[in-house]
Amino acid sequence: MLLDLRYALRRLRTSPAFAVTAIVTLALAIAGTTAMFGVLDAVLLRPLPFPSPARLAMVWTEIPSQNVREGRSAFRTVDEWRQRSHSVESLAVVDPVSLALAYAGDVGPASGARVSPNLFTLLGVVPERGRLFTERDADARQRLALVSHRFWHSRFAGSSDILGANVLIDGLPSQIVGVLPATLEQAGLTADVFEPHTLFPDWEARRAASGRGSWFVFGRLRPDASPETAQAELAAIAQRLDATQPGPTVQRSVRVVPLGEQLAGPRSPAVVLVLTGAALLLWLVSAVNVAGLSLARGVGRLPQLAIQVALGASRGRLVRALVAESVALALMAGAVGLGLALLATQAIRSLGPAYLPRLEDVRLDLRVFAWAVAVSVLTGVMVGLAPAVAAWRRDLRVTGVDGGRRASAGAAARLRRLFVVGQCAAAIVLLAGAGLLVRSWRNVTQVDPGFRPDGVLSINLATPADLPVGQRAALYDAVLERVAAIPGVERAGVSSELFVGNVAEQIVTAEGGGEVAARPMQLRRDEVAGDVFTALGTPLRHGRSFTAADGRGSALVAIVNATMASRLWPGRDAVGRRFAIGPPGPGLAWFTVVGVVGDMRRQGLETAPVPQMFEPVAQAPSRRAILIVRTAWPDPLSRAGELRAAVRDVDPRIMATQVTLVGDRLDAAVGERRVQTSLLLACATLALVIATLGLYALIQQAVVTRTHEIGVRMALGARGSDIARMVVAEGLTLAAAGLAIGLAGAWWLARAASTLLFGVGAADPPTLAAVTALGLTVAVVASYLPARRAARVSPIIALRRPTI
Repeated sequence: MLLDLRYALRRLRTSPAFAVTAIVTLALAIAGTTAMFGVLDAVLLRPLPFPSPARLAMVWTEIPSQNVREGRSAFRTVDEWRQRSHSVESLAVVDPVSLALAYAGDVGPASGARVSPNLFTLLGVVPERGRLFTERDADARQRLALVSHRFWHSRFAGSSDILGANVLIDGLPSQIVGVLPATLEQAGLTADVFEPHTLFPDWEARRAASGRGSWFVFGRLRPDASPETAQAELAAIAQRLDATQPGPTVQRSVRVVPLGEQLAGPRSPAVVLVLTGAALLLWLVSAVNVAGLSLARGVGRLPQLAIQVALGASRGRLVRALVAESVALALMAGAVGLGLALLATQAIRSLGPAYLPRLEDVRLDLRVFAWAVAVSVLTGVMVGLAPAVAAWRRDLRVTGVDGGRRASAGAAARLRRLFVVGQCAAAIVLLAGAGLLVRSWRNVTQVDPGFRPDGVLSINLATPADLPVGQRAALYDAVLERVAAIPGVERAGVSSELFVGNVAEQIVTAEGGGEVAARPMQLRRDEVAGDVFTALGTPLRHGRSFTAADGRGSALVAIVNATMASRLWPGRDAVGRRFAIGPPGPGLAWFTVVGVVGDMRRQGLETAPVPQMFEPVAQAPSRRAILIVRTAWPDPLSRAGELRAAVRDVDPRIMATQVTLVGDRLDAAVGERRVQTSLLLACATLALVIATLGLYALIQQAVVTRTHEIGVRMALGARGSDIARMVVAEGLTLAAAGLAIGLAGAWWLARAASTLLFGVGAADPPTLAAVTALGLTVAVVASYLPARRAARVSPIIALRRPTI
């Protein structure tokens, strides 16, 4: 083998152009497959770093009639599951919150989570430092906190004095008792601070609630239970509990999802598999292209191989030498590809879609390195297999060299045609997939979000924790007045939230047509103040905005969006009508609709608007809010300090953080599509270029091989244009075969990955027409230069050349 490798390196040195071309072509393909395998391994294949990760699951409340598949649960429901379930070993609850943490005179925002103490034992997590809080601590409502490993280093500089440190969380004293390990984030728990779940001010009401609530539920199944059996059991318990509740019966169900599958999300597997498949197709195109080049090169080496046979070399020895040469070539390409894969991995970690979990774990470790070596060796075997098989099947005796060369040239040409058809088909698959994603991306960017984000800033506000509820509205009004006085500020408003995630389902009772009807629906509820709708550019379709008269103690009023108005009062004017949150009964708080605004896609451009209601901040003042400012400044972010200073002028205790452009936050969602579309488009372009070069090389060699035949045709009266059409027709025939196979494959794959499409179908006519036109155009271009050369062949010179 060592002698074969030494001989292979010497042979490659004699053909530097071939070697460099093959190494560059294969290196790009190996780099792509290696980088994408690293992503696939980190996101989908590598198990979670917890004991028995296959038994971990998320438990969701599901309402099929409302298309709610991942609803949070109420504490009482979870408590019933704990007591009555035989399939679940343990259940823990989590509710994310936003916090303000003060330490050593420094006050700043922190993401928080209030969790049941058994969450950490359920996951099998032990603290990196200190201890965990216990059930006894939670029952006594002790103000204890755990901090994440990341927050310990970023906020506390990794200080060893962290244990026992006294901090203020939302203005209330609390003690840090432990630091959690970094692996906890791989369970999707990325909060900075963790507190006992009993620290909610309305804890007693939360504990008594059943049905749909605010808690995320983590579970650990028993060793003999499956997610399906646990799901059926928990659903039956939830339905029995719902049947005892007053009001209309809601057909609730339960969905139990393995934690690894939940963290991957609905889109991640499709995105990763599509991009990995694209990289593998690019690798296949590259390997087949280089194999075609090796096959053509092998025909010219037949005399040398015949001499080796005459000197006593066996067929196996020749085959081994040819494969060793291609493996050496592929290993050199693999070394270059590893360097490129390292760069690609770093780019994926920094630019990859935010919804892909564990991207920070993507790296070139031993598993990925072993993959790269295996792919390189496999590539070498594939590249060397065609000339090796040709050498094995041919009679390489010296007396038959000419005949062997002619036979080998014909067989090699047929095999290379198959290679070119395969390359074209793979390139068309990638090109059609990229075209569908481009169309989807374009459709997403053309969706009307329901507001105008240009020049709009959003700033997170947190009022002092000890500020009385009745004074919060006045404080927001003072902030809006101060901000509106800044030159260049056109409009300013306050909303409890801007962009939202999952929307809770609630029962809404509405009056209309002389009757009262209650129905469950997904409903987003927010408090607003000032010119929030004007600042966002959302039109007021009917009615009026809130006024100073809509204050504390006055009749409850609300502005609803068009979707909510059409759901509750279809075909009728919603202004002046009343509705309440909750089932019919005494004690309902009735809201009067005073206005209807246009729909806003606050859950993302790809999600249809849900019913939304807006209350005056004066009637339901929240401690936290989003300040929304429309400006005429060329660079709004450069004036962020001025806005923060204006807020501090009103009250230095108000925290103003996370100043962002609304347009940037909206573009982030589109950016995820942009990244995956760009990666697939890059693979498709490269594959198309390689396939085009393969087609060009094949047609060029066919012209050289058939020079004698072309001379005979021209001597018998064929014109140059006839010869050119014949050559171009051969190229188009091969391209058309690849095009037909590729379009069929693209349609099948697009149906399998339909979740990545938006506004287009798998057989989108404009996309398929564009891909067909591009494929045929490229085939004509690739065949044109050889066709022009064939048309200029001199019959006299051609007839003098010996046939091959």
